[in-house]
Amino acid sequence: MDSKNVLTLLGDLLDLFRKELMNELKDLPPLRQKDFQVLEYIWTANPEHSVRMSDLTQFMEVSPAATSQLINSYEMQEIAQRVRSTEDRRANFVQIHPTLLKKIEKKMDDLNDRTAALLEYLGPEDAEALERILKKTVEWNDAQADEADTE
Repeated sequence: MDSKNVLTLLGDLLDLFRKELMNELKDLPPLRQKDFQVLEYIWTANPEHSVRMSDLTQFMEVSPAATSQLINSYEMQEIAQRVRSTEDRRANFVQIHPTLLKKIEKKMDDLNDRTAALLEYLGPEDAEALERILKKTVEWNDAQADEADTE
């Protein structure tokens, strides 16, 4: 097996995924790489998709004022919104704006449907092989990253 061929196929696949994702996101507000990172952080924080302003500030490694300015901008674009804590009135949370959240959830459902169609196209044996290979690839990459961190 030629590693260059595999690398080319992986690149082609990633390019197709990127193009498809960009096509899926075209009706969302224009987002920069930093915005995607912030939204991913909020999305994965908990089932409510919300984080404390202070945690977001720490994640972004910026001042509280810079975080506040960013969230002000997000609020104007309906990307995120501030929410006061019901338990502690001093605590402010940031969550994905409900309008954007609905769009994201719809896009995730669409991508899930496409993935299900791909797995059906592959058939049970190839679908299981793909899942096994992807898991093994992720494990290998994680091990490589851990190894690089210890050096």
